[in-house]
Amino acid sequence: MRDAHRGPGADLVGARALREWITGVPDRYARVFLVESGALADRVAGAAGRDDVILLPEGSRPCAGPARVVPYTGALQDIGDELFFGERGVELQDYVAAAFLQFTGPTALSLFDAVSWQALLDDAELARRTGVFPSALIDPRVLLADRGALTEPGELATPSAIRVRADGAVSVGVQGDPLGTVDELPAVLAVPRPRAVALGGSVPREAFVADRTLREGTTRYLCATDLVKMLRLANGDARISGFGWALVDDGLADAAPWAADPFLIETADGFVLADTRTLRRQLLSPVAAQVVAVTQTSTTPEVAAERVARRLGGSVADARALCLEAVTILNIRFGTRAGLARPANGIRR
Repeated sequence: MRDAHRGPGADLVGARALREWITGVPDRYARVFLVESGALADRVAGAAGRDDVILLPEGSRPCAGPARVVPYTGALQDIGDELFFGERGVELQDYVAAAFLQFTGPTALSLFDAVSWQALLDDAELARRTGVFPSALIDPRVLLADRGALTEPGELATPSAIRVRADGAVSVGVQGDPLGTVDELPAVLAVPRPRAVALGGSVPREAFVADRTLREGTTRYLCATDLVKMLRLANGDARISGFGWALVDDGLADAAPWAADPFLIETADGFVLADTRTLRRQLLSPVAAQVVAVTQTSTTPEVAAERVARRLGGSVADARALCLEAVTILNIRFGTRAGLARPANGIRR
């Protein structure tokens, strides 16, 4: 067993591992196990590997295995619960209540029910219409629980954020469905499942997975909140294309940017292309910004070239070359119809 007690750096490891567990997006660690008080920790240690982290209640009996073990206090199951690694802690709250909360420290927002899910959709629609984002989701202290399941609900993956409950049930994420028992843990860990199992009953999963337009729109919105955090912006500090503003509004757009594509924004310094995946930012000339805006909202090079030629003048051939150059150099793509705006209520029940 590695680091089965709180030693130097253990609290930081625990905090990083818990972040990956909450979001469902692995980064530093292959898997993170949150073991509740009273669960059979030795079964978990026997199934975990060297690249895994086990979060174990402080005072639990030692368990032998290759995974790193970090003790914690508290819990993270019901609204208002808090979990700590030494003085580092995080609180669990319901997404629907976020607008009424005053955050004093790290907070995880979870979709506990259908009301929370609808609130997320409504916030996304408001942001697309007005450019105003909910203060909670652009607060750097706030994490949206099960983010990986919301952005890639249909993707098959073996569990990486595992909860082992006191009664022996094993589930994924904050509110995920039971997948088996701790006695079956090796088998449970070996089966790829849709990431949507982490969402429990809060989201109409089958409809969400099937609705590509809604999935792309939701993911683009969440990436936009990442952008605001990345640039440390407040509402109104910049204009983000697709969120209350379009640099080119010629009525000829037949697509929207892909969910993870870089964002075109207008700041006091000029036009910027910002990529939340690479953290790269690049200043653009007004002409380059218009080419980007048109390219990302056109389904094909032909559509984009016609629009750019009309916008800037010159030949269609030259306009097409500009669009292809933007794709190659700036790492953008021609758009997708799946990302186009949809009715405010999202999935109709």
